[in-house]
Amino acid sequence: MKKMELAAVTMCAGAPLRALGVGTATAWADTNTATDTINALQRIDPNDVAISFSGIPLVKTGNSTADSSGPSLAIASNNSRAYAHGVGNLAIATNNSSAAANFPYHYEPSDLNTAIADNNSGLIAGAPGNGNTAIARNGSTAVVIYGDFNTVRATNNSDVYITTANTNTVTASDGSNVEFSGDANTVTARCGGSVLYNSDADFRGLSA
Repeated sequence: MKKMELAAVTMCAGAPLRALGVGTATAWADTNTATDTINALQRIDPNDVAISFSGIPLVKTGNSTADSSGPSLAIASNNSRAYAHGVGNLAIATNNSSAAANFPYHYEPSDLNTAIADNNSGLIAGAPGNGNTAIARNGSTAVVIYGDFNTVRATNNSDVYITTANTNTVTASDGSNVEFSGDANTVTARCGGSVLYNSDADFRGLSA
């Protein structure tokens, strides 16, 4: 079965590039997630860290808060908050950040999500949704809800909001913004670019 597949890119210099094609939707694995997790763990301050697994507080020093339920792991460090609820969810928040891999009051399935936030950032992965990866760094915000198997990255004062979306790869960096819904797409916004897209409508805006 064929479906519409969007590839949108905003460049740092010159005119914005728009591309819309038709192809077979495919799923893919995010090979960088393990590296992102290792890097996040290296930012933990042992003097201010909270770790919770399956609802059991394992470590608590300093001002950070970690909350979990089910076989999920939450780690927060340096005045941060991490929430992981469901099956196989991981949330890591460091350096004045907040990360949520599902919330305790969402009863729809939200499993196997990874949420990593660092340096004054905040994000939500799942709630509900399954198999999502969301990463926010350096004053950024990333939200991926009501969708499965999305990979979202926001860095350097950027914002990403993804809802009702599946198997997408979305990246925003250096003061960029992405608001998106749809399936099996790749979207990149850089250097203050903006991508606003809804699967039921044409581009509302794309600038660099």
